[in-house]
Amino acid sequence: MDRTRRSLLIAAGGTLLRAGLAGADGLFAASSINHLALTVPDVAKAGEFYARVLGTRVISDMGERGQMRGLRRNYLALFKGDRPGLNHFSPGVDGLDEPGAGAVLSRHGYEPFERAPGIWAVLDPDGIQNHLSETMRRQDEVDEAYKRDPAPESILRGVDVNHVALRVSDLGRSVEWYQALMGLHVVRRSASSAFLGLGGNFLALFAGRRAGTADHFCFSVEEYDPQSVRDKLAMHGIESTQRENRTYFKDLNGLTVQVSEEGHQP
Repeated sequence: MDRTRRSLLIAAGGTLLRAGLAGADGLFAASSINHLALTVPDVAKAGEFYARVLGTRVISDMGERGQMRGLRRNYLALFKGDRPGLNHFSPGVDGLDEPGAGAVLSRHGYEPFERAPGIWAVLDPDGIQNHLSETMRRQDEVDEAYKRDPAPESILRGVDVNHVALRVSDLGRSVEWYQALMGLHVVRRSASSAFLGLGGNFLALFAGRRAGTADHFCFSVEEYDPQSVRDKLAMHGIESTQRENRTYFKDLNGLTVQVSEEGHQP
């Protein structure tokens, strides 16, 4: 993102804060993660990986261009691109008027853009794309996919995208921006990290290098036990590490994946 655009976005966040929209009184009241979207070089192979490891179900297939894969409570989107990484992060807002969200964002100093007709997104101070979604977006498609295939064979049984961890250049600025836009509250904070509540999910922010990228993303899995999970992954040739009670491994594109118990919170 160019310097001028970034400055405008930062200024927009500041305008909202001065207007008293920080914390629980944000412009929108986000209460969940609706979906996580990744850019991958080969959509089919990435889809097969997440099906094999987590049991994700296809809810929308656009061929080589992209694929939506359902978990029980939200979903993972995969879009074709040369450089693997975070495509966008989508907070869920109860009862959101998606077509009307762009006008609301514009009135409050943001620069929204349409990802698709009537679906609006904004860039955070580090250029990370936030796609505002109604909480239940695609849930009917996810439910239908589970009815068609209630118990697919997979190494683990994924439940949802539990949290997304982003790398940011200025922790305080990013915390304020996400509070002002989404009404997120700080669950825990240190000099280098902050954890923001999103209902049963959360958003993690880490200050440091490579700002504007994902540090990792986490999926909740059924019957989580760290040693059992690591043993199962090893049986299928996937190396993993453990930190406290959390398990980490790399997907086939080198992106860091974490798995944890259902309802995991910081």
